[in-house]
Amino acid sequence: MNRKFALAVIFCVATASAGMGRPSRTISGKIIYKGKQAGTVIVKLYKLHVSSEGQVTQLSKREIYGAAEPFRTIRLQKPGPYIFSDLSAGRYSVSAFVDTDGNGELNFNRPEPFGWFSSEPAGDFEAINVTKSDVNDADFKLRVPTHFPKKNKRIEHGALQWIKGFAVLKLWGSSEERGFAHGYLVGRQIIDFLEFYVIEDSWKSAKRYEEIFVPFLKSRLNCPAEFLAECEALIKGMRASGIDMRVESLGRDFELTDLLAINAYIEKRAASEVPVPSSCTQFAFWAAQTQASEVGGGLIAGRNMDGECDVRKVTVSHFLVFAVEPSEPGRKRWVSTMWPGFVGTISGVNEDGLYSMENAGGSGPGPVVGGIVPCSWVQRYILENQDRGATAESILKMMQQFKCEGGGVTTPGSIILWAVPYRKQSSPAFVYEADRFGGAMRMPADLRPNDATNIIAANHHLVYGCDRDRPGGSFGKEASFSSRWRHEVGMNMVEAWSRQKKPIGIAEMKRLLQTVAHGTTEYSVIFLANEKRIFIAVDDLKCDMWDAPFMNWAEFEFDELFSC
Repeated sequence: MNRKFALAVIFCVATASAGMGRPSRTISGKIIYKGKQAGTVIVKLYKLHVSSEGQVTQLSKREIYGAAEPFRTIRLQKPGPYIFSDLSAGRYSVSAFVDTDGNGELNFNRPEPFGWFSSEPAGDFEAINVTKSDVNDADFKLRVPTHFPKKNKRIEHGALQWIKGFAVLKLWGSSEERGFAHGYLVGRQIIDFLEFYVIEDSWKSAKRYEEIFVPFLKSRLNCPAEFLAECEALIKGMRASGIDMRVESLGRDFELTDLLAINAYIEKRAASEVPVPSSCTQFAFWAAQTQASEVGGGLIAGRNMDGECDVRKVTVSHFLVFAVEPSEPGRKRWVSTMWPGFVGTISGVNEDGLYSMENAGGSGPGPVVGGIVPCSWVQRYILENQDRGATAESILKMMQQFKCEGGGVTTPGSIILWAVPYRKQSSPAFVYEADRFGGAMRMPADLRPNDATNIIAANHHLVYGCDRDRPGGSFGKEASFSSRWRHEVGMNMVEAWSRQKKPIGIAEMKRLLQTVAHGTTEYSVIFLANEKRIFIAVDDLKCDMWDAPFMNWAEFEFDELFSC
């Protein structure tokens, strides 16, 4: 044996020995889909980062949308068995979709069946651990939501219509009549919102939803009789429409508690002693700051609705404008920008120009409490019963009839911006900061930007539970970086405009909302209270992040939404 040949043999043996030290792993399973859509099934494998401390970085929505290239991709002719072999030991995640249009990309506009591996129904993207052995049972289902029908639908006391590209649900009559029409017209989409946002995106587990949230709703809520009557009528309407009432991830039919879960989805924050931070931002301007703009000295308010960002974009495809005309004497008409199934609202305006929109807020320390009236019902009730003369005092008095056992009204920890048309009163806009134990009204000029003609709200309290000497937190807890950043950048822009005497109009409000957006805004609203004009922008259905204020804006007159 010559020397070169001997060295080659030694190298091959050494290489083989090294390879034996890095065992090859396999991930396999079955992709299940029982629907009618057909096409190539594209299966993607992602290799997850594991820190030196052993922490696994879970697959994110941003990565699903293309921020990270999959580690491997395979294509199947139809749903069925799949396998990834010759893998190094580590953690991985798997997702798949049916490529119905053949473009190789996940599509939400004409929704394609989509899913990922999780060991439980409606679970989050799960890390598959092949550090010690193969995983051969990584089965998962592909699911797809049902978008609103493209043709207008009508029933007694309700109509689903398309206006300027937006689905508008018009409801009129008594509470029960409106509820029945609501359920009949959009029942399938109500179940979608529960399945794909409340259970899959918010709770990330059908089991956790059933074991934590359902008992909480049954034992801790104190729903007014009118609210329950409308909810029960809504479910009757769903059944009467002939839809399949089954909630797949729960293995049972949709029921009253599930409808309460939709209307009280923000009360998830009240089901725990530690609320989860969120990310909405609001602004309002009036008087001198709007005088030289097209607002003409009236009040303009705007909001980014952030954080309800399910990976299937159901909160975009199922965005719904409600135009509600109660027949009960003395009740105001109101418009809500929410989703199917909402009997109440956390984002609405009424016919007199009253504006009420909620941001997630913090909460003081203390136990979970009972006697909770969902914030969405409280806001709806006030929109129906207060007029353009509403003040901080009159709204607070009306809210306090809905106190929970802890003494507060907005149990999730909320920040609600209230505003009315400007008619030379001292404070046409104010912010209610509160939790399950109490609250406080924040008035213009109480804090920076120290201007009596504007007010800002992010996701942290500025007066309730706050120490003026230690800003940036409440009840001894520091506010999230996101909330502090959005408040700071918005405040600095507002103060600069004030110094420059810049008139604030529609374009400026859009710019503000764009400035504080960071890829999680599913929709944005601007409201001219004196004129009752509404501007709405909703994110598109591209497979990318949520950028609503950068989308096209549609303008509506309030009364236009009620026309036949």
